[in-house]
Amino acid sequence: MIAPDDPRPGQLAQRSEAKVIKVFDGDGFLARVWNPARSQWVEGVPFRFAFIDAPEMGQAFGAEAHAFLEHLIGGKGLRLDPIGKESQGFLPIDNYKRMLGMAYLTEEIPVGPVLYYVGGKCGRGMVRVARPVTRNVELEMIVNGYAWVLRQYAFDREDEYFQAEENARQARRGLWSQNNPEMPWKFKQKQKRRKVAREGQLGLFSGD
Repeated sequence: MIAPDDPRPGQLAQRSEAKVIKVFDGDGFLARVWNPARSQWVEGVPFRFAFIDAPEMGQAFGAEAHAFLEHLIGGKGLRLDPIGKESQGFLPIDNYKRMLGMAYLTEEIPVGPVLYYVGGKCGRGMVRVARPVTRNVELEMIVNGYAWVLRQYAFDREDEYFQAEENARQARRGLWSQNNPEMPWKFKQKQKRRKVAREGQLGLFSGD
């Protein structure tokens, strides 16, 4: 299901063109990014979506989320809109030195049937003439059931994103086919506690 989007013009100086090199998982990838100030490509820039969180690779649907994103953007050109968060001093960089932002994919939609999500509703239509369509990658991950909306950050389009998540949940798409899917941030907290516990147990027998 595609999510056609008409993003706000924004400031052209803040936008970046990128070519996806490798998809890490369901919410991060490596890219070549165009630096307009230097008029050159910057190789190997890690990117993290600003407002979604996909299942971890060790979770149920982690591999499926990775495969879906790989199919969607792998090897393709994107438009990146950097997002600065207050916790990072409004710089579009996270604690792991990854570029934060939203990504838009523009590619030709071929003639034939198409499933789409627009204005909070899903629909089915027929493409009569092939034409380029701009799509919001974050929104597609959400509405197809391969990502949650991040809860800890407020942002302008959160109502729209949460509506897409609810749509996926009601339709039981992707991870929502599970009765009680575990949020990835809770999964990571659990993994961290287990690691600390294991290290503590090893310390008891280390002779220190």
